[in-house]
Amino acid sequence: MKSLAECLERLYQSRTKTPQEQRDTLIDVSRRGFLQKVLSATTYGVFMGGCGHKLFADGIDGLPDLGDSDRSNLSPYQADLLGKQVILSIYSQGGMVDDYDCLDYLNHLGNEFVSYSPLAGQNFNFYLIKDKDINAFALPGGYICANNGLIYTTLSEAELSGVLAHEVGHVVQHHIFRNITLQNRAQWSSLAGLIAGVLLAPVNPGIAMVAAQSGQGIGVQNMLSFSRDYEREADRVGQQLMYQAGFDAHAMPEFFQRMQNVYRFNSKDALFFLQTHPVTLERLSEAETRANQLPVKMRADSIDFLLAREKCRVRQLSNTDAIKFYQSSISNKRYVSLEAQLYGLSLVQLLTNNLANSVATLGKIQSPVYQNNPMVIGLRARQLVLQRNYNLADKVYDQAIDSYPNHKGIWMAQLEFLLGSKNYSKMSSRLEDLAHNFPQDPDVWDQYAILYSDNRYDNPLRYHYGLANELFVLNDYKGALEQYRAAIKAKPKFAGDDAIQELANAKIPEVLRNLQK
Repeated sequence: MKSLAECLERLYQSRTKTPQEQRDTLIDVSRRGFLQKVLSATTYGVFMGGCGHKLFADGIDGLPDLGDSDRSNLSPYQADLLGKQVILSIYSQGGMVDDYDCLDYLNHLGNEFVSYSPLAGQNFNFYLIKDKDINAFALPGGYICANNGLIYTTLSEAELSGVLAHEVGHVVQHHIFRNITLQNRAQWSSLAGLIAGVLLAPVNPGIAMVAAQSGQGIGVQNMLSFSRDYEREADRVGQQLMYQAGFDAHAMPEFFQRMQNVYRFNSKDALFFLQTHPVTLERLSEAETRANQLPVKMRADSIDFLLAREKCRVRQLSNTDAIKFYQSSISNKRYVSLEAQLYGLSLVQLLTNNLANSVATLGKIQSPVYQNNPMVIGLRARQLVLQRNYNLADKVYDQAIDSYPNHKGIWMAQLEFLLGSKNYSKMSSRLEDLAHNFPQDPDVWDQYAILYSDNRYDNPLRYHYGLANELFVLNDYKGALEQYRAAIKAKPKFAGDDAIQELANAKIPEVLRNLQK
């Protein structure tokens, strides 16, 4: 790792180079997470506002950094809190898809774009919305949501990348900060549930109707809408990010044009996408011009994308229609990947309780790279569980976790299996490892609390401790404080409970500090 002096010297010397070389230097230093980790927040902000960020923002066509001037009015902590409030409201309204395979994929791909931006090193969170319409949106704090219908509709990973990188571009250019500045911050907080309802209109039309009919409806819509200039700038930044990641920059305008052409006279499926991402001739022309100035890159579709898209397809279609689709595509050889089609067919057969055919279909996948993919392994393990081959299923999960320790879909599936088979001892051991490796994941602590609830391991101390950690990660500090105090008061029951109480007690000062912010 280069020293601070060396990195600053690189940035200083780049001032005499071409704009493209300056951008490359800045992106390289930022991508390593060096600036964010080493420089103070003040120094980083001054540098990015006065020099470095401008180099990235100037781009090919020289558009100004429209959102930069207002970002100082909202701290990163406040932005994270506002975004998380809306995310939690979406969860509470049943709008999220808890498909950890797809979430792993979205977060891996989305944060790859972030790694090439001036915000490299910051943790963005990507979510999948239970909505068949085509849409994606960004929230304060780097929370980005994509609809199930969006992934299902994309013809390639490059098309999906264009939309995700566009949303990352809104965050990178601080467009959301400007919108929040125009609207009272307290209003945003108080309307988090209403904002979530508007975003989930097809999923929860009742709340959306309340928003539309209330006096607050226009204000909410203004919070969620970006100007044409912001959209153009997000296009430009997004194209740079997807190009840096190896995708064809033409895929972004091509997808937007396809949406406009296909849904011009039938806007139902793409209603929100076309409303929140208004496609203009000027915007398409500029995006195509920028793409033409870049050498062609043709990054192939990843296996994860092809499999995740089939999971979204199964959710999008009825089971009957999905089976007809796969049977037709396989027999007529209309597919990009036969293995992905077999995976999708096997999945829908499993969901329709046709276990024998599901096993046979999955067995037709011969490619080792598909056989060893965690999504395929996870489906195989589910089949083994339904076949009541519990020992082999557990072994498959263990081997998969050893191979893919960061793939949340695998270890969440094993926790569900262990809980269902009442193997509480192994679940406890697995959760201890997960709590150590992923202490900021609320799902880990949720499973922790479930394990130690009264109808399972029945340990009030650990139950309250797990629930407290879950609430703390979700920024519910009042609830967390109550649960930590309950854990401290509970009587130790298991070996090691004294240490858990000490951890709970040590956490209280941090909770109180957050309550005072």
